[in-house]
Amino acid sequence: MESGARIDKTCKTTLALSFPKPLVVMEFDIGGFDRAKYRFKDDVNSGTIKYEAYPIPVGLGAFDPSKLELRPSKIIIGMKELFYQWALAYIKHLQDPNLATIVIDTATLLYSIDCDCFLQEKQELQLDPKGNVLPGERLRVQLSQVEYKEPNTRMRGIIYNAKKSGKHLVMTHHARDKYGPVLQKDGSIAQTSTGKRERAGFSTLGDSADLIVHTYTKPQPILIDGKPIMDGLKQKTHLVPFCDVELAGVLELVGMTFMEPTYDKIATTIQMIRGG
Repeated sequence: MESGARIDKTCKTTLALSFPKPLVVMEFDIGGFDRAKYRFKDDVNSGTIKYEAYPIPVGLGAFDPSKLELRPSKIIIGMKELFYQWALAYIKHLQDPNLATIVIDTATLLYSIDCDCFLQEKQELQLDPKGNVLPGERLRVQLSQVEYKEPNTRMRGIIYNAKKSGKHLVMTHHARDKYGPVLQKDGSIAQTSTGKRERAGFSTLGDSADLIVHTYTKPQPILIDGKPIMDGLKQKTHLVPFCDVELAGVLELVGMTFMEPTYDKIATTIQMIRGG
């Protein structure tokens, strides 16, 4: 399953934690698990939900003690080490026969680390043993378009190996503004923000994901005994999580909306559609 969000903080981690246990959260976007775990206290306390943190290293450049200043550097440090540290743990989780679900939170950051890892490997070929750029070399600061093939292949390998191992793999994503051709006031067409949101990071998931949903929240009336609570003439509301199904292996599921979505709600609907 792939989980995306139209805006951030839309209970996408909460949806991920509802998947079958035992479950491990491999968190890059530090903080989401702490916001969601209170709903799953029993699972956290019993160890059926385990947690691993993979914070991005802080690259502050070179420190000049004589001037008490930092000199920014374009040399990438630590991303390769972080990616392979995570990859080793991921492989071990795939081999664990007792583990049901692996949550990557977020795959947006994992993909960024994946790309920076590959760029760091390219940069290291341009550096001497002391970390200085070799004479005649111009330091690489970004990948060319064709070089993204390797990070993309790594991401697909992450997904396909989870399928082969029989694990549920939940990859949450940040959201970003969606850009496209928009009619301007003067009648011209320009590439600008459409006002919609889309999944950020590794986005070519249609050939590999079994289910892609967008999570979001919207206000709903607060009810007691089926009756709305009023504040004068205005109904009191609270934000409730929803998800829309964007893609699914079960075609009838596409376009469905789930209020307060959970794995069980989605799985039960799939079972009803299949007649199981």
